[in-house]
Amino acid sequence: MRTTRIFQRLVVAFFVLIILPSLFITFFTYNKYVNEIETNMEKFISLLVQNVNVQITDKLNSFERTGVQLYSDSTFIDGLQSKSDESRLMVGRKLNSVAVNNGYIASLQVVTPTDQYTMIDSYGERNGGYIRDLKRFRESEYYTEAMEQHGYPVWFDTSRVTDLFYKSESTKYGMTDLITMTQAVYDMETHDFAGVIILNIKIGVLTDSLKSYAFYGSGNTFLTGPNGAIMGINLNISEPNFSTARDIVSLIASNREGIYNGKMDGIRVFMVYKQVPYTDLSVVHIVDKDKLLQPAYNIRNLCLSIVAVLIMLSIIVAYWTTISISQPLNKLMRAMSAFPRNEFHVSYTPSGQDEITLLGDQFIQMADHTKTLIDQIYVTEIKQKTLELNHANAELNVLQMQINPHFLYNTLDIIRWEAMYEAGGESKVTRMIDDFCKLMRMTINKDEEIITIEKELAHALTYIDVINFRHRAPISLTIDFDFSTKNFFIPRLTIQPLIENAVIHAFHVVGTEARINITGTMEHSIMMIRVTDNGAGIQPDRLTELTDSLLSDNSPQGSIALYNVNQRLKLRYGKSFGLVITSELGVGTTVLIKLPGIEK
Repeated sequence: MRTTRIFQRLVVAFFVLIILPSLFITFFTYNKYVNEIETNMEKFISLLVQNVNVQITDKLNSFERTGVQLYSDSTFIDGLQSKSDESRLMVGRKLNSVAVNNGYIASLQVVTPTDQYTMIDSYGERNGGYIRDLKRFRESEYYTEAMEQHGYPVWFDTSRVTDLFYKSESTKYGMTDLITMTQAVYDMETHDFAGVIILNIKIGVLTDSLKSYAFYGSGNTFLTGPNGAIMGINLNISEPNFSTARDIVSLIASNREGIYNGKMDGIRVFMVYKQVPYTDLSVVHIVDKDKLLQPAYNIRNLCLSIVAVLIMLSIIVAYWTTISISQPLNKLMRAMSAFPRNEFHVSYTPSGQDEITLLGDQFIQMADHTKTLIDQIYVTEIKQKTLELNHANAELNVLQMQINPHFLYNTLDIIRWEAMYEAGGESKVTRMIDDFCKLMRMTINKDEEIITIEKELAHALTYIDVINFRHRAPISLTIDFDFSTKNFFIPRLTIQPLIENAVIHAFHVVGTEARINITGTMEHSIMMIRVTDNGAGIQPDRLTELTDSLLSDNSPQGSIALYNVNQRLKLRYGKSFGLVITSELGVGTTVLIKLPGIEK
């Protein structure tokens, strides 16, 4: 290192100590952030697709029950097997009555090996759809797959124009915007094949049923069939659309469910898909990966910009530092070269306040420098003594603060005895003073941070006794635990603040008898202590605010007691423990204390 110039050494030092760690932290944080986003994104989108899939399956199940209704009607099956005009009319009216009761059914038909039955209205006119080419239909997948399933329903994507299903014999174009269910029916006694039910349903049934379903996050959700997207369930024009690329469509058609992480129409996307059971329909959710990761890109670019600025500043600082060192050193070296042997006078005027200046002063004014050094040591000792004195005063203040509360409740105890003497025994005043003294001792006693539940409940009872002295209508307190309160421990001042919170907020309106119930249960080594009141309850928006603040560890406005108790429990036992609040207006509020069962 000594063979390298100071400037170069400083540049290398700045680079090693500042630039390299900054680059490492930037890319490490970026990668961790991106991985976390991708992991959460996969979980969220998979859950979203699963939920939409369940919603669609439930809706399709309701139409499958229509097929079961017809399948289980022996009169209807007999009508299919009969060739009479009366039977045909009965079957057609039965189909029409089932379809009319559901506005989403576009057509309901039955095709037997020899005939076709369509919907017939009350005037005897044909209603709904019609199949022109029965021979072609019987050779199609709609008919053959229904027979292969032996009574189980089969769903098909018929959203595009079809040349099999027509509104009437005279219409030129087939029916559109449909999904179709076919189901083979059999004679319940002979098990002979009776025909295939064809149920044409308007695609709007799925859109309408999912309008109230809440979607969160980025991306678009689609319902797709073998030929591509059928409809968009929730759409955002700024998000990627479903691609018509064959590899994407074939990927979804060939696998029941999966994840695609790649490019679609030139955009990097993340896609999750899942097939609806017993159908050729799939739910697909697509997210623009670059847009989702844009915050990570922004952080990376910001960090790289900061690193670039640090490099420039490092070079400038290194250059300035080198000059500030080399110039006074050269000046001192010239003075030292002219320094005569055995003579302690030099024509050198030091400038600055750094080590080089001190080195020059040693050659010029050694004595003055020594005196200055002694003065500095003396001043340092005075400061040290001052610090020690301040520390001693602080300790005295702490002791005084500890004495004052004890002095207060000792004085109250003397006043109680004087009151007993004056009253000739116990009175309401002496009981008030006694309960207040007990409450103060319990509150200021900091020797025990963890106490038995029995002691904490005694504290709560004492608090209620003190509160009831100033209430016209006393507050009743009941306690019910299914385990021994002597053997389990709880942090001090956990239950009492919740009771105080109920006294202040729950019973501000005069009404029925005020009650507070404390119950305790043990569930899988977890203590569940509930503090329940029959007060006014909490407004829904206020309850949401309190719940969110307790989950996010933010202090709620006006509920310091709840926040403090919740934070103490979480800090001591972990994030899975703490408080849970439930409330109903006009009924009351329950605060659940959840903490581990710590036994003696």
